[in-house]
Amino acid sequence: MPDAPLSNAYRIPLNQLDVITARLYAENGYPHDAWRRLRAEDPVHWCEPPQYRPFWAVTKAAHITEVSKNPGLFRSAGRFILFPEMEGGALSQTLEENPPLRMLVNMDPPEHRDYRKLVSAWFTPRAVQRLEARLEEITAELFDELAARGEVECDFVSEIAARQPLRMITELLGIPREQEDFVLRITNENFGIEDEEFQREGDTREDRLSFITEAFTFLNEITEDRRRNPRDDLSSVLANAKLDGQPVPQFELFSLYFLVMVAGHDTTRNGISSGLLAFLDHPDQLEKLRGDPSGLVATATDEIVRWTTPVNHFSRTATADVELDGKQIRKGDSVALFYASANRDEDVYDDPHAFRVDRNPNPHLGFGIGEHFCLGAHLARMDLRVFWRQFAQRVESLELAGPVELLAASFVGGPKHIPVRIRVRPR
Repeated sequence: MPDAPLSNAYRIPLNQLDVITARLYAENGYPHDAWRRLRAEDPVHWCEPPQYRPFWAVTKAAHITEVSKNPGLFRSAGRFILFPEMEGGALSQTLEENPPLRMLVNMDPPEHRDYRKLVSAWFTPRAVQRLEARLEEITAELFDELAARGEVECDFVSEIAARQPLRMITELLGIPREQEDFVLRITNENFGIEDEEFQREGDTREDRLSFITEAFTFLNEITEDRRRNPRDDLSSVLANAKLDGQPVPQFELFSLYFLVMVAGHDTTRNGISSGLLAFLDHPDQLEKLRGDPSGLVATATDEIVRWTTPVNHFSRTATADVELDGKQIRKGDSVALFYASANRDEDVYDDPHAFRVDRNPNPHLGFGIGEHFCLGAHLARMDLRVFWRQFAQRVESLELAGPVELLAASFVGGPKHIPVRIRVRPR
């Protein structure tokens, strides 16, 4: 998404900077001006924002890398995402201290490695490469549908950006196409849990998180079916997976399935939709891509991931007293890793605040680093490469048709609505 407009981040006291409140993300986008100041003045900064338990904000790539490569000192279990205190702390305590899911992202070694191995073979470069022809066709069909409608007004996020990666991951899992909208709704409720548009009503843990129960019922039906009738799909692999010769416990199994199902497309959706905003703000870069879509799409993809950074932060918990950039981190302290800040780090990039589709090298942290490097990074890169190459070749015209609305979320960020007027040429 575009940089937030310059605010008062350079005029207020350092301890008043707010880099976490979801409402501000919805109003202004990512707080790049605040992060820029923190990188320069206090890159490991103690934060005590209203409604949040305190945490250290880590904003430079080197420090994020140091934390990420030391899972023994900085564990993922526990407070792995920063959520606000709501209704007496019910929601934040549930999500941070007693998470309703046990996924790869909140597991530590050796358990993390054991669970990752259950599905990692499906996401290697070789395995992903075998999906490319099908992904090309999925993407072409999406643009064919738009071409048949002539010039059309639509929501780029829900009708275009969401559909390509959603269809790819549901086909990989063997989920029927008629259930795509269910998967999309559950995904929106999961990542949009702080956004009023996607929140479920109610003040209790059960009310707010009832979408997980609904998802688990759905996953149970698929799992039981694949145990009776295994197929050549990832659902069958998950349903029949074993750890040390024993079936995977149901809670961990459904949590892993849930992660693959929702994270397998949502972050890519945000990369596509935020990438569109980047191109609208930098039309010269879109023209450059259109001039050589096959030659530039690989570097353009990584630049889009760097610029947009759909996964904004994860949190770690110190397991012992430790020093980081001269700051004394105490055992039990939360350490928030702001990847979107690291991806504009002046010590890493030449001209980091410029969007350039030919940027190379591009050592961004958009997929994380270390033990928790994104399982689906190869698939996400392929989704983005195929989408933007076909977009550059087939979209004749596109312009905004209304105001952009951003998601009220500081964990996985991006636009939630982009009304556009678009015309696509036939295949």
